[in-house]
Amino acid sequence: MNKKQSEVMQFLLKFDCCKEEQLINFLDCSKEDITYLLNEKLILKKDDLIYSKIREKVYDIRYCIAIEVLCLYKDKIQSLKKGKYPILIEFVVDGISCDVIVAKNIEQESIFKDLYKISDADSIIIVLENPTYNKENIKTNKQCLICKYPLEIIDKLN
Repeated sequence: MNKKQSEVMQFLLKFDCCKEEQLINFLDCSKEDITYLLNEKLILKKDDLIYSKIREKVYDIRYCIAIEVLCLYKDKIQSLKKGKYPILIEFVVDGISCDVIVAKNIEQESIFKDLYKISDADSIIIVLENPTYNKENIKTNKQCLICKYPLEIIDKLN
């Protein structure tokens, strides 16, 4: 196993799952690196999602969406780690901390209501399953980008 293949394995252990093109884009690995890991059965692919065989757990599609956000900042990221639910990913760009939350319809209102308690980051990126929401329900003074998927900014707060 080469260095890039090892990076792919570590990334998938940390962030559960992602798409092949996200791995290639974010980690600068090759399709051959991924094919090798698939052939060696170190990673698995199901419904266009790649995940680590070691975890053997149900993967969360929300990580794919959060990783899509990471890909936008990939050359500027200074630090990166998995967050604590509902924050999926925490990262720092140009000294500014940022949390990524991907909210399903059913959790949207409770996340908005407690956002000031949930995130300590300077900035929050929230990707909504349903782009219809009530702005008054978002309780935070922090800068927020509200997005829909496929990634598109639909609102900015603060």
